[in-house]
Amino acid sequence: LDATSGFVRHRRLHTIPGCPLKMGLCASTPEDEVNKEIDREMRKDYKFQEDTHKLLLLGAGQSGKSTVFKQMVSLYGEGFNEQELASYRPIIYVNTLASMQTLVKESSKRASDGKANEYGIAPELADDVNLVLSVQLQGVHSTFELDEKFAQAIARLWKDKGILATYEVRSEFQLNDSAIYYFNKVEELGKYDYIPTEADVMRSRARTTGVIEQEFDVAGHLFRIFDVGGQRSERKKWIHCFEGVSGVLFVAAISTYDEVLFEDGVTNRMVEALTLFDEVCNSEWFTKAAIVLFLNKRDLFAEKIEKKPITVSPAFEDYDGDDSFEETTAYITRVFEDQNRNDQKRIYPHLTCATDRDNVLKVFDSVKDTVLHKGLVDAGIVAMN
Repeated sequence: LDATSGFVRHRRLHTIPGCPLKMGLCASTPEDEVNKEIDREMRKDYKFQEDTHKLLLLGAGQSGKSTVFKQMVSLYGEGFNEQELASYRPIIYVNTLASMQTLVKESSKRASDGKANEYGIAPELADDVNLVLSVQLQGVHSTFELDEKFAQAIARLWKDKGILATYEVRSEFQLNDSAIYYFNKVEELGKYDYIPTEADVMRSRARTTGVIEQEFDVAGHLFRIFDVGGQRSERKKWIHCFEGVSGVLFVAAISTYDEVLFEDGVTNRMVEALTLFDEVCNSEWFTKAAIVLFLNKRDLFAEKIEKKPITVSPAFEDYDGDDSFEETTAYITRVFEDQNRNDQKRIYPHLTCATDRDNVLKVFDSVKDTVLHKGLVDAGIVAMN
């Protein structure tokens, strides 16, 4: 039995007692015909499994891998119809309100620590603060609706200098990357007939639990992509997806070099990403799989390195180059590649922005070629480059 596909790998010979295994000596029975049909279907199903390229999306929590997955649905699947777009509305509402609640609380905490001049919220916005904090959110499945009243309150708070100052030190606490995107269009979100755009959906954040899979036809080639939870508590669920993988798409958010994990509030996110990548690229499960590295959130990284050097991360404390985008990303790429201890295995790195449709399209086209070429190499049809 194939543990991955559930199909039997060998053919079963069905015989009639007392009849030798020679062609034409025994008449076919109804049972034989049924067995032959079962065998034909099993061979067809097994061939389908063999022709499907299985890709595993891995990475630490909040790396952006689920955004990559959603882009795959948009680019190669059936996309999002209006009903599916509308289904993301509660998630976007919660993302927006939760982000402003976080900023208000962090601003108030800093103001009470003697930094009111810098982080304090204007007194005239007290009603808006109270409104924003009045809602007890129960995760992304909350029934909260962001109406015009909430939208205007958030819009006013987003212009407050104390809130803006707190946003500038967001690496000191947990805040969704999409916060600024939703704040800047919050009045649109508050309209009664608001339907999310695909860009809105790509920036929505809901923790992935378990395993989500989707099948895509890309230029005549079938790919089955699995998106699995990135938080530590979710990683134990990956194991059953490992066997028979054609490629691993490992996503690491390079913009998080100055941030710590949501899970423990201590571990640097890049340290965690490198530790996980080490485990993945040197795993016995992926000996024959192509390892594709997505160094994600390049856009946010480009903004951040203008203000903060990558040496603030323990993972990059030995870096002695300049703070240019080209030099820093080249160094980060080398650090990830150095985790690979197999001289026969090659890592395929890409700088990505998962919310950028054109970037993902271009990168996945390269991924497709990489996976297909690796399959030909493993089959002995072509030589490794």
